[in-house]
Amino acid sequence: MSVLSGLSKADIKTASDGLLELPEERLRSIMRSEPITAVYHVEQTPFARGKFASVRKIRHLVSGQEYAAKFIRKRRRAADTTREILHEVAVLALCADCTRVVSLHEVYETRSEVAIVLELCAGGELQRLLDDEERLSEGAARRALRHVLEGLQHLHERRVAHLDLKPQNLLLTAGGEELLICDFGISRAIQPGAHVREILGTRDYVAPEILSYEPLSLAADIWSVGVLAYVLLSGYSPFAGDTKQETYLNIAQCQLSFPKELFRGVSQTAIGFITETLVVDPKGRLTVDECLEHPWLKDESDMPPAIVGLGFDSAPVSTDDAEDDDPEPEPAAHPAPPAHPALNGHAALNGHNGVNGCTNNGTHEDDKVSECEERDKPLKHGHARDVSPPFPDAPSTPKVSRKSHPHPPSVLALCKKFQPDYEKPAKLSLSPAGVDCEPSACRRLRPARAVLC
Repeated sequence: MSVLSGLSKADIKTASDGLLELPEERLRSIMRSEPITAVYHVEQTPFARGKFASVRKIRHLVSGQEYAAKFIRKRRRAADTTREILHEVAVLALCADCTRVVSLHEVYETRSEVAIVLELCAGGELQRLLDDEERLSEGAARRALRHVLEGLQHLHERRVAHLDLKPQNLLLTAGGEELLICDFGISRAIQPGAHVREILGTRDYVAPEILSYEPLSLAADIWSVGVLAYVLLSGYSPFAGDTKQETYLNIAQCQLSFPKELFRGVSQTAIGFITETLVVDPKGRLTVDECLEHPWLKDESDMPPAIVGLGFDSAPVSTDDAEDDDPEPEPAAHPAPPAHPALNGHAALNGHNGVNGCTNNGTHEDDKVSECEERDKPLKHGHARDVSPPFPDAPSTPKVSRKSHPHPPSVLALCKKFQPDYEKPAKLSLSPAGVDCEPSACRRLRPARAVLC
């Protein structure tokens, strides 16, 4: 039985900065201080490793049941981040009855780290499927997005915004039948009347109002859902530019197009869903309930029993009556918002995630920038693929970089291919002064990052 049994919503409080907090007595009952190795066999090699966290498969010594353990360091850059870690535990506890969120089993604490024991999803990240198959069939994309939105509905009913929805934070069961949301490290509770401002998220998925340093809202997740739908159907990011600044400008102005080469055979209903979620004004976006009621997601045709990929060599099948030679859909018409700080020297342009570089209260710290920039230097061989097995609930370390479309410049100029780089920091070649020593010809775009790694 989980140590979280009996925990109610009344036990969880919301702080002014959007972090959830558990009462001290409940924390003492949840956090186990005995060595995790006394209860589990812990695999030596992590499934994934970030700067402040690693994920390992563990096996219960008595039952033989396998789980994923996320080991998170409690101090980051000389700051104690125990509150942020316990917030993630509280969010998982709040979602204990949701089948679309990875389930929390128990928590272990030492003086230096916290180990969060989670459900093991044998299918690995959705990103791995995109790595192999480039994109999803339209029916599989509908199935995946339905599952995402069902999990998001549970969160939004509890006024929690995930703020980092992307294929790396979506896990598949062994057969790919089900999809679960994970990694709540930068989620925030959004209370009515409260105004929490932070630069949070992953570069390609972040909502324009976050870049503008406007108050966080549940609608930011809907923007990420729209980007996710675009990525699943095309294999490409809708806004990625050659630089962080270009990406932010594309997001702020919603420079959205649907190149025929990428969306051939994709229904107009699907494209309509994307355009109704990628709206600059948060109040103009669909809500999570409206997304689930959208005609595209309610369509049961061609819905596969599992979430499977569709390579670009496969012949697409259109679900519309329109012929393949129909004119390309016009770019979505969204008014450009006023210039925002991210495009005018705000610290957001200097952070290690391409989206952040601020403390939790939004203030900028130069030492954080320099350390983050150093950590994000790319591998020398940027196209190298990691052959490590799929892993559950990785730390907030996106394994995404963008590759230009192989064809000559065209309407795809703003679409950059998602091609993961599974970082191995130990192989980075740095000079004594911390300067990247690799030849300039080998350098590639730094992977986008989320704020908590």
